[in-house]
Amino acid sequence: MSSTFVILLVGALLCVLMLLVLVSLLRSSIAGIREWCAANALAAGGLVLYAYGRELSPFVAYEIANGVYAAGAVALYAGFRRFFGLRVSLPVLAGSVVAFAGVIAFFHYRVDSHAARTIAVALFQGAVCAGIVMTIQRSRKNWRSRYPYYFTQGMALAVALGHFGRSAVYFVHAGDLTSLLQPAPLNLFFLSLGSFVMPALTFGAVMMVHDSMMEKAEHAANRDFLTGAWSRRAFFEIAEREMSRSQRTGRDLSLLLIDVDNFKQINDTYGHAAGDQVLIEVVLRAETVSRSIDYFSRIGGEEFAVLLPETSRAAALVVAERLRAVLERKPGLGVAAYTVSIGVATLHGTESYHDVMKRADAALYAAKATGRNRVVCEPD
Repeated sequence: MSSTFVILLVGALLCVLMLLVLVSLLRSSIAGIREWCAANALAAGGLVLYAYGRELSPFVAYEIANGVYAAGAVALYAGFRRFFGLRVSLPVLAGSVVAFAGVIAFFHYRVDSHAARTIAVALFQGAVCAGIVMTIQRSRKNWRSRYPYYFTQGMALAVALGHFGRSAVYFVHAGDLTSLLQPAPLNLFFLSLGSFVMPALTFGAVMMVHDSMMEKAEHAANRDFLTGAWSRRAFFEIAEREMSRSQRTGRDLSLLLIDVDNFKQINDTYGHAAGDQVLIEVVLRAETVSRSIDYFSRIGGEEFAVLLPETSRAAALVVAERLRAVLERKPGLGVAAYTVSIGVATLHGTESYHDVMKRADAALYAAKATGRNRVVCEPD
């Protein structure tokens, strides 16, 4: 059994293994996985055809094998574009594979040249990998953690350079290499490079999918499912951390508790869908006047909390009045009118978060009891 045959079959086996991994991720519904599955299935098929090329007809060994592997590379590229939400033109990609197969056929039937066919393959595969590099770079602002994207981009760049280098070598030494299965050291090196490209880039894609799944899980755990505000659990953790920092640095920290007035009446009059829309709107409107360092949370029902780091009692009152004004919706045709009441408290010394919350809650209760649609601060 020749070393070239083993390399090709090992590459095909790795593609199958990566395909099985990708299939297990299909239920995540992350864009790009289906294309990557197709890419590995096609690549595995192409590598097997390459391995058994001497036992197959020339048409299958050359045109079909190269066309199938090229289709796998194009599907891989399409998967990366889908993953990042970029447009994929299937006619253009399919046309590129057909054109590539035509070039292979030309250098088989019209001008029979192994070197020319190899150069065509290397340039095509190098261009696809370069396209993957540019796709990842173009989507840099959408990166979550850095490592999976740097790894995949670096791998694609290395492979692209390797393929372009291969085309140059075959151009210079066209007469020395006459077969894909030739066991020459240089041929073995480039054959290994080409055989393990798909599994390596798919491994990077799997890391990117895992990163995306982790982000979704963290968002589900830390964000309210309806409004997108911080969840109660996440907010309490943030509050404890910010309070510790405030007590350590001596900087002010304030808390606002916000309650939508007569919310039950809104639900009874307009329906729960309208009530949900009010809650969503409260968060969206509050974000227009919040700082990047503030934390806005839905802590239950129609009640919200805002943590204001580095904010004194006087400044917190100003913020609360601004929020109250922004969150007041006047009666309108088919739209539920609503107002909010706000209680304000500021951290004192080494007290706990629950102490601050208790005082803010008492201030909120006073705001509701004295007429609603107002701001009440804890007593001095």
